[in-house]
Amino acid sequence: MSREVVVFNPATGEVLAALKSATREDVRLAVDEAYEAFHKWSALPLKARAKLLLRAADYLEMSFDEVLRTLVAESGKPIRDAAAELWRAVEIIRSSAYEARFVLEGRAPRVDAYEYPPGNESRLVVERREPVGVVGAALSYNNPASTFAHKVAPVVAAGNTVVAKPSTHTPLTALKLHEIFKKAGFPEGVVNVVVGSGEEVFDELLENSKVAGITFTGSTAVGLQVAAKAAGRGKKYMIAPSGSDPAIVFKDADLEKAAAVVVRARFENAGQNCNATKRLYVEREIYDEFAKMVLGKTAALKVGDPMDEATDMGPLISEKMVKAMEGFVSDAVSKGAVVLYGGRRMGGRGFFYEPTLLRIEDGRADIRALKEEVFGPVLPIVPFDTEEEAVELANSTPYGLQAAVFTSDYKKALRVASAIKAGSVMINDSTRVRFDALPYGGVKSSGFGWREGVRATMFYFTEPKYYVFGI
Repeated sequence: MSREVVVFNPATGEVLAALKSATREDVRLAVDEAYEAFHKWSALPLKARAKLLLRAADYLEMSFDEVLRTLVAESGKPIRDAAAELWRAVEIIRSSAYEARFVLEGRAPRVDAYEYPPGNESRLVVERREPVGVVGAALSYNNPASTFAHKVAPVVAAGNTVVAKPSTHTPLTALKLHEIFKKAGFPEGVVNVVVGSGEEVFDELLENSKVAGITFTGSTAVGLQVAAKAAGRGKKYMIAPSGSDPAIVFKDADLEKAAAVVVRARFENAGQNCNATKRLYVEREIYDEFAKMVLGKTAALKVGDPMDEATDMGPLISEKMVKAMEGFVSDAVSKGAVVLYGGRRMGGRGFFYEPTLLRIEDGRADIRALKEEVFGPVLPIVPFDTEEEAVELANSTPYGLQAAVFTSDYKKALRVASAIKAGSVMINDSTRVRFDALPYGGVKSSGFGWREGVRATMFYFTEPKYYVFGI
């Protein structure tokens, strides 16, 4: 008896679709198709691959409203934010077409500069970047359209083929994008989507000898397992893991701007973003004033129907994530935290949890919301006394994805940014800032493997090959 993947609308709890769950044999067949397609696809002129990507971006624009409705329905992301994500996906696809000519242009090293091996003055060496083969991709549920674009467009632009596994929470967006790529003229086997459990789908991608590389977005815990399995089988791997991004607000900051940025960065997509602001540290002298400002802006958020243009925050993806938020808040309160706002599940249908603010006096307390990644709308607010303490608290988790510093003193901003262990530090800006063409990732448990980005992905999933001519 075949199993099903049941897709729910997280705003209503209603069933959107029931899809057949892929078996390992289904995945093997998809890998076989990708492997067979690779030889012809990689031999195509780069301009031909680029034209198909640009056509796919155009078709996505033409199908925008249809895909948007699917994205909102299965993810619960408010329609304004979902539209921004979908436009982002269009731009990632186009960027992959445009950037490929630069990333893959190769070079001619001057080997006549070297004494060994003898005779280099009579050799011409040309380096080309060549695709690795079939790439297995795991997509996240929080950004199903832009993650699909990141996992597919630069990979195929470089001449690889891909087998993508969407999250079982949000497979419908990936399936629509897959249809768009096929409509744009991509040959059979170049872009493949298989829907199913991680055990059935991703384990096969990790173990199948025809898969040369893995790209994964998800939690650090699972990412470490993926990296270990991929490395143990000689596969290249690219992991986009968890974050617990801090924001530090000094008393000389533009407080009104900082409060607006932090509230947006925490509660966008119900807090379900890797680089959401997950911890807020405020200089003690302005703590009460700033906390009131944050509370006012949080209370003004409209939480509700994601299809409503006025909605600021929608539901969490599942009942499991609602219970996770209840656990974080209960743990914090039991250890002395005070709920300034929210702190409860919202009544009615769907998986809604109130935007929540926690006042925590001791930033070093053993409170889970200060130590773990909180993938939902809960924000701890903690006072600090000195610049050194702020840095210590910011660095007090295993994560180091991104961070933000708010101050009008740029010397202080640069000192603090330098001391924070993170992949990127934003000064008077949101932790949510990301440039899709550039490498994105962090340090510590937020950074292992190669960083993701249009250019970086194309570079990583190609290998240098040297052609040596005796002249």
